[in-house]
Amino acid sequence: MPYQPEAASTNCATVPSFMEQAGLNTTEIPAAATSRGSILADDMGLGKTLTALTYVLATHDLAVEFQWAKWNTQSSATLVICPLATLSNWENEIKLHFRDQAINYHVFHQSARKNLSKEDLQSALVVLTTYEMTGESGNRLLRNQPTIESLNLCWFRIILDKAHLLRNPSANRMQNIQKLQSQFLLCLTGTPVQNRLADLQSLITTLKIAPWDNKLIWQRCLIPQMNFGAPEAIRTITQLMTTICLRRTKDVILNLPEKIEHAVVVQCSSQWEPLLRDLHANFIRDFGQLRTSGQRWDPAEFFRQLTMLCQLCNHPVFARSEMLIQPTWRWQDSGKVVHLIDSLHTFLNGAQGICRPKAVVFSSFVGFLEMQQESA
Repeated sequence: MPYQPEAASTNCATVPSFMEQAGLNTTEIPAAATSRGSILADDMGLGKTLTALTYVLATHDLAVEFQWAKWNTQSSATLVICPLATLSNWENEIKLHFRDQAINYHVFHQSARKNLSKEDLQSALVVLTTYEMTGESGNRLLRNQPTIESLNLCWFRIILDKAHLLRNPSANRMQNIQKLQSQFLLCLTGTPVQNRLADLQSLITTLKIAPWDNKLIWQRCLIPQMNFGAPEAIRTITQLMTTICLRRTKDVILNLPEKIEHAVVVQCSSQWEPLLRDLHANFIRDFGQLRTSGQRWDPAEFFRQLTMLCQLCNHPVFARSEMLIQPTWRWQDSGKVVHLIDSLHTFLNGAQGICRPKAVVFSSFVGFLEMQQESA
């Protein structure tokens, strides 16, 4: 992110030590400077996309100043590079959470790019594109079309969504990203380290954080020493990640009151109780006999019947495949649904001092939630 009080401490005491061990010249240690690269590694589902867009909007004035400093070669836009599968998600987040025209954006992908001028891409707040558009591979289907690299622009900021996809330093995708120019660089990934420490090395190299972007420091020092649990290596990587990486987990952010669990015993409707007992008895008999006799049984059939029994406890309609006749269904046939609806009405009507009280209902079965919607 643009302003961090400390860079990745290139002048700390461990740097010369690691560089010497890697066989590097310690006189070539870069001067300490504000880091221009960072990682947002929040847990999945905590809104990394929305956080990034909000940050882009908050730094709009700085982006405009950056463009006007060299208006012919620099862009005020934040270039968002993402997999094709998440491109529409970025568009949806912009449309859903921001006022019209609050974030002026263009999509640079396939045929959509042919009508975009260089000036359009320089003045936009956000340019959305995919990893395929960063190099020559962007022209496989549409010949003589520009790619991000061919624009030869220095972007105010580049955001790499799903940055863990760049873990292979020899891949064309990684090499194309390395050629792009930007004032700042932000990597979004919930898993900066997937299988090995070299994954993190690839991100640091992408962020160009000297001297830690030198692969020899990792290959000859950090990775081997981390494999043996060397305290100095652990401290160094911890300090590095504390400086450049922000990670928030659901446990930290969800500062909720203590969960209270209250079990309510709900009686099955007398009309459907015989069916429930018969199906449960058949389930115990069939799979119980197979287990005691040592015979093999079909796991798929076991879990199908077990799931059906769980659904039946919600409403008898979910066991209709086991019935010879199909009666007319009512949501009142389920004691569980009746109790839940009554409890919701009591809660929502009795909330004091809340303008619009809300309740959240969780279920493993979509059909049960649809039933709640119909009965509300």
